[in-house]
Amino acid sequence: MGDQSKKKILIIDDAEVNQLLLSRILADYELLNAHNGEQAFECLRENGESLDLIILDLVLPDMSGLELLQFMKGDDQLKEIPVIVMSAQAQMEQTTLEMGAVEFWKKPFWNAQEVQNRVAKVLG
Repeated sequence: MGDQSKKKILIIDDAEVNQLLLSRILADYELLNAHNGEQAFECLRENGESLDLIILDLVLPDMSGLELLQFMKGDDQLKEIPVIVMSAQAQMEQTTLEMGAVEFWKKPFWNAQEVQNRVAKVLG
């Protein structure tokens, strides 16, 4: 698993429980956390070139995850970074995939192994 440690993942979710859960499941990666859109923008500005994956919740306290996704996919520096969208709003799956997300995860999460497998697959 040594190679995974170099991969950098930004988790954007305002729910502390989801941040903790994903941090445990994805402990083999270098993780950055943002709890709202403002923190996410800051993280993207500071780490944009080095990010390998972004996991994005659609419901944030200060903006919609859709706005953030739209911004990232419209930015030359960020648009190639794969984005996994997660939400309890299953009806948003098609919209987010059309906007450029590589996967849609329905909350609450299934098992840790599936999350690890899906992340590993996206990171290739």
